[in-house]
Amino acid sequence: MQNLITALIKQQAGMSIEICRELIKCPSEDPAGDTRAVASYIQKFFTKHGIENNVISPHPEKPNVVATIRGSRSGKHLIFNGHIDTFPVGDISKWSVDPFSGEIKDGKLYGRGAADMKGGIAASMTAALILNQLKDTLPGKISFTCVSDEEVNGPWGTNYLLKHYPELYGDALINGEPSSVEHIRIGEKGIFQARITVNTAGGHGAYSGLKTNAITDMVYILESLLSFENEAPEIDKEVRLFMERARTSYDRVLCEGAMDKALRPTLNIGTITGGIMVNMVPERCQAEIDFRFPPGVTCRFVEKWLDDKIRKHSNSDYKIIKSSDAHITSVEEPLVKIAKATACEVCAHLVFENYSLGGTEAVLWRAKGIPAITYGPNHHNMGSPDEYIMAEELPLVSKVHAMTAWRYLTYQNN
Repeated sequence: MQNLITALIKQQAGMSIEICRELIKCPSEDPAGDTRAVASYIQKFFTKHGIENNVISPHPEKPNVVATIRGSRSGKHLIFNGHIDTFPVGDISKWSVDPFSGEIKDGKLYGRGAADMKGGIAASMTAALILNQLKDTLPGKISFTCVSDEEVNGPWGTNYLLKHYPELYGDALINGEPSSVEHIRIGEKGIFQARITVNTAGGHGAYSGLKTNAITDMVYILESLLSFENEAPEIDKEVRLFMERARTSYDRVLCEGAMDKALRPTLNIGTITGGIMVNMVPERCQAEIDFRFPPGVTCRFVEKWLDDKIRKHSNSDYKIIKSSDAHITSVEEPLVKIAKATACEVCAHLVFENYSLGGTEAVLWRAKGIPAITYGPNHHNMGSPDEYIMAEELPLVSKVHAMTAWRYLTYQNN
């Protein structure tokens, strides 16, 4: 059986590159989030290869494709998840290639969404093709959820599926978001985003200093929040231990200093708006802030900490935009052990468990206590002009996805 799997993977893993190029050729920028073209390609792919599938479209322009491979006997239910919407292209004049061409140059596969995350989707689709040919040997079931509405944290993608089709939580999850082939992501930092509002009476600009300025008050508030990194609790010791093992690789793959940021809470002041005219004292100012924090810090702590800061300013208030604790899948989980061993075997180098700086929808499974990993190609210029991945990584990711799925289902059935 192992020889059959190896042969199938060797024959078909390379298809992931062409699949990724075709996905990139279907624009799916979000906003506006119209993913009909790319969803249609995915649905036709599954149908062509005899894989059971269904399009679930609670929003007419934001369909989700769910494919299913049923094994020959009862067993675990493994979920693959990935989003098919992308960041907007932005200023196209800053791109050196057509962002929707899927062009390969010097081994780099370019295009909007190549890294985030049509590369990961292509790897999972290739794995589906391989696993479907092995279904008579497999216990359990595999579901592939290719979803819309992720980039804007909207209600019509994964959030909708898990609410209305809870069986798609399954028993374990593989997500193809970009991680690099050296890293098995088993978690992500927590997130707490809020919108702060300051209201004052305002007035004529000539009376500056006599009238309360909403923007000036906002500056005082934001300055007081910069102490967050030093006032938050320490990271969980066991988590720090496995993160430190990955330090050298983490900084090399992401950027110098990335591990230090992963181990510490951070605050980003994302937006600030206020005022109407230059000769008026602003009566209103709003700012949106984004806290990220490792295990050991909780949303409850961040909310109380922020509340204490805001209450010192009687003319200010805040509203929570989004909050999610840091969730980690144990390194002892069978899925994690199998994925790590498989990735080491396929890629012929060390692979490290760690958590990501940014968020993924894998957190929706981890929050339910369901083991979840993220494994995809490394990202370059993600969200920027000339986004790309290294084409040679896609067959490797496809092999890891397929082999991990097969080993997880057969191992769990023994």
